Amino acid sequence: MKKLTFSGLFAALTLAGVTQSAQAADGEISFEGFIVNSTCAIEIGDSTGGVRGVVKLGDEVPTSSLSSAGMVAGGGSFNLQVNSSDPGCDVSGKSATVTFLPVSGSVGPSGQWLALDSVAGAATNVAVQLRDRRGVELPISEPSEEYVDLTQPMRFTANYIATGTATPGPANAKALFTVNIQ
Repeated sequence: MKKLTFSGLFAALTLAGVTQSAQAADGEISFEGFIVNSTCAIEIGDSTGGVRGVVKLGDEVPTSSLSSAGMVAGGGSFNLQVNSSDPGCDVSGKSATVTFLPVSGSVGPSGQWLALDSVAGAATNVAVQLRDRRGVELPISEPSEEYVDLTQPMRFTANYIATGTATPGPANAKALFTVNIQ
């Protein structure tokens, strides 16, 4: 009987130590945010002033124009416009940055370009490169330069960029975007 009692006592003490170490705090995490009345609607526009969500990079871009890594071809422009007509969306004195996030992944030496959608027969060794209003490359997942006049469109361009010798096929990519108004 003594042996059973000793084993039970040992098990109880061992479990008490496990419970105690499981409750020990190793650090603290803070979660921060700001609650607002509403958000501002963002419109996607093209170079003609039309509102749409598709940027045409060229109807038919020849593989010869993307025959080696780094070659750029095709292209289109688009803009994002804060629709401040909602009374809850006051952009006066505010600025914004835009961050694009890949839907089908990213490629490039630093993962800075949009990977093409994975569909049957898709082009290979091609990615989509984004540029800001000054034509400077805008890496995926990094905030753009600051846009200080939100009454004006935030302008961008996109083009194909070769990651090797391109092969023909559909060359479509998608991105999500976040506009951070400060």
